[in-house]
Amino acid sequence: MAVKATYRHYFSLLGLLWSLALGAQDLENIQKDNLLSYSGGITVTNTYYHAKGTPMHRDPFFWQVNANLNLSVLDIIQAPFSFTISQQNRSFSQPQPFNRFGISPSYKGVTLHLGHRTLNFSDYTLAGNLFFGVGVEYEPKDNPLRVSAVYGRFAKPVDKFAQDGQIFATPTYRRMGFGAKVGFETSEQRAAVMFFKSLDDVHSITLADSLSEEMVPTPEENLVMGAECGFTIFQRFVVEGEYAYSLFTRDTRIPELFINDYSFINNLAGLYKPNASSTFTNAFKSQLTYQGDQVQINLAYRRVDPGYVTHGSSFLNNDLEDITAGFSLPLFNNKVNLSASTGIQHNNLNDQNVAEVSRVIFSTSSTITASERLNFNLSYSNFSTSTRQLLIRTDILSDTLEFFQVTKSAMFSSNYQVGSGSKKNTLFVSANFQDAHDNQGNASNFKSANAGYSFTLGPSFSANTSLSYNQSESVGTTNTTYGPIFSLSRSFFENKVRNSLSLSVLNSHLGKTLNSNINNIRWSASWSPAKQHNFGLNAFYILKNGRQEQSSQIQELRITFNYSFRI
Repeated sequence: MAVKATYRHYFSLLGLLWSLALGAQDLENIQKDNLLSYSGGITVTNTYYHAKGTPMHRDPFFWQVNANLNLSVLDIIQAPFSFTISQQNRSFSQPQPFNRFGISPSYKGVTLHLGHRTLNFSDYTLAGNLFFGVGVEYEPKDNPLRVSAVYGRFAKPVDKFAQDGQIFATPTYRRMGFGAKVGFETSEQRAAVMFFKSLDDVHSITLADSLSEEMVPTPEENLVMGAECGFTIFQRFVVEGEYAYSLFTRDTRIPELFINDYSFINNLAGLYKPNASSTFTNAFKSQLTYQGDQVQINLAYRRVDPGYVTHGSSFLNNDLEDITAGFSLPLFNNKVNLSASTGIQHNNLNDQNVAEVSRVIFSTSSTITASERLNFNLSYSNFSTSTRQLLIRTDILSDTLEFFQVTKSAMFSSNYQVGSGSKKNTLFVSANFQDAHDNQGNASNFKSANAGYSFTLGPSFSANTSLSYNQSESVGTTNTTYGPIFSLSRSFFENKVRNSLSLSVLNSHLGKTLNSNINNIRWSASWSPAKQHNFGLNAFYILKNGRQEQSSQIQELRITFNYSFRI
């Protein structure tokens, strides 16, 4: 009931903003054409899938509807609305729903987010996680003040999902969260403070008695506070920094831990209650950038404590400290652009891990425009990783083992154009190489090369032919795949009907023995009888014939039909 009452307040606020927008205008000067305008579209997709000789990798039939609509009232209030619905949601047992809808009306610097939306405070607090609820952003053009706030559900409750004795999803509690960010921003300065609080509802799901202990989730609680700033000095240097402090409880069912001594935790006004499973960690990053007339140089530092967690980010690396530096430099009137970066990184910041990993990173790339017709792209990277592992012997003496791994990669590509206008032809070539090896004698490498020629015969016909080669080597095994690829594109009836067809014939070798033939056929067609309507049909067929004894034939077919309507 409380949740329903809360949402009633949100929609009342939206109605109030709407009324203010109308009241602020001189209705006598409003043109009818500007009263309400809209744009957007809807797309309906149906897919058929069939496989033979291999397990089905998806449902045989699949449908999905996507829509987006932008309403404009008096050319002042902008209200984009979007939704996605699909049959997938019937069996989609994940913390975030597959079907989504949301609307984000805006008025004079105020944007209200309702439904399934995302907001971003910073990388280490709230970093764009999807929520279902309400959010608001205040960013006026004539004022440096910046305010953001959010309240909603960040994970839906999911009971154990099982079929034929197999578990497909881990149970998840309902997770509610709220937060705010307040700051200012000008062309040369910015600063903000923020917080984000989330809590799992332990009563939101029913756990089966037969559920194993490792599958039972623990209800979590998280409060993260942060600050960020950025400013320009001497018109050339830009300084940026972010700090975040996370209070994370792994299991809220454990009794509260009372801290007798005066501490920061005692002064949070009940916003966070620690217990024996709580951890308090930090994250910090900073960057210094020099922006010259031609060259740009940057230096960055980052440190994230072991165990740093925020519910506002879906994925976050912790237990690391790194320093990186880089530059970019144009030469010869921007015909050559060079860039490079290097850095070092290590973990085990608290010296509590058995093994410590250190990395040295270097990468460089260049773009060369030799002429209006010829250009080159080159890149190279080298990643070195060393691991020191502490060994404890039975005689109490300790020793260490060291492991080294080096990964190198290089890329080259070039394009040469012939002709101009509607009869432009292009000759292209590319190559990639990657090598990885360690001090234990393990090694692997990957090579690939492509060369081809594309040409156009007028504005409605184009063709492409190329040759592909790929080879991978690992643990004494070599896999090689090569073959030609052809494609054609043709349009009819003043581009209202478009067709494209591609074919690839690839041979796969294991060592020096032919292992299989892989044939791919892809056809796509579209018809636009009017500007608002578009029909599309895509078909993909793969045939793989094994050349070894007892090898089977594998076939896969996917046909997709879609219809789009634009307003």
